[in-house]
Amino acid sequence: MPEADETLPAAPVAASAEPKGFAPDELSTCDSCLRANAPTRTQCLYCGAELRSKRSGLRPAAFPDAEPESNRIYIVARARAGRSIANSVVDQLAARFQFKPAELQAGISTAGLLPLTSASREQVPELLSVLHDCGFEAFSIPASDVQTLTAARKIRMLEFTETTMSALTTSPVQQLRASWSDLVLIVLGRLQTSRVEVDERQSRSAIKHLDRRELSNDESVVDLYPKSGTAWRIGANDFDFSCLGDRKSLTAFDNLRALIDLLIRRSGAEFNDAFARIRPLLGVVWPLEISTSKGRSHRPRASRKDVSVVTATDNTTQFNNYSRLAWSVRILELQSQRLDG
Repeated sequence: MPEADETLPAAPVAASAEPKGFAPDELSTCDSCLRANAPTRTQCLYCGAELRSKRSGLRPAAFPDAEPESNRIYIVARARAGRSIANSVVDQLAARFQFKPAELQAGISTAGLLPLTSASREQVPELLSVLHDCGFEAFSIPASDVQTLTAARKIRMLEFTETTMSALTTSPVQQLRASWSDLVLIVLGRLQTSRVEVDERQSRSAIKHLDRRELSNDESVVDLYPKSGTAWRIGANDFDFSCLGDRKSLTAFDNLRALIDLLIRRSGAEFNDAFARIRPLLGVVWPLEISTSKGRSHRPRASRKDVSVVTATDNTTQFNNYSRLAWSVRILELQSQRLDG
């Protein structure tokens, strides 16, 4: 079984780790660890990943936002089994969809689903044809289908029998049940949040930066999709792994890996673990959620002119969209298999 990414809540970053002098909205967010970096950097100060410029997060100019996102179609590609993609083709597609060639090549090598863009209905046939000719399986998924799927139910424990599995949800508490044959897709991901707080003193002539704090959190999650289509979500940090019995280990990482192995073995469900490796690509279709708020500083002995600017970044919506997109593609494949059968 492919290994899950080991994730632990990140320790607070020292206030002096990042040079001061940039406004929160000027900072560049790393696609890999979600931490804020000075806009002058080309590599993340914390994880070393290459930083994407703010412009590269925009939708390709060839596909302008002429209509609401809910009316558009996601174009999804996956390299055909045993088919290698020439470097020249990768370069061509990277330029068309505004990816870095190395990131697109890495995404293709996962053999996972790659959301490339959202397009209008008129553009879909031509894009699918291009991808088929380049050696990809290609799918078109209406954005409305992804957005209208029921939100995943957070579960805190599982129980197994020979033929069924049952789950206990968090709030509201409810028991869910499905047969092993009903479980058809397992999607592994990571939820990351980052919060940057900058205390500053404002005057008519200048802004003086007083203090800066950065906190981040990282959690592995697994979405289980029974045929009903409503996902059961397991969060590694607060799940009861007692269902593993003698296989239960001391760390959440090992327990999550053992649980996924058990679920795949018993159900035969398809396993998608591409999310963590293709995150740099996902930011083009689903930019990270970034919010900024300003309020009175809570520092000791703060004056009336001291304010706190909080910039929060998270990828929850990004993972939700990818997980639901994977489910939509899986449904198409199951329908095709029934027709062929």
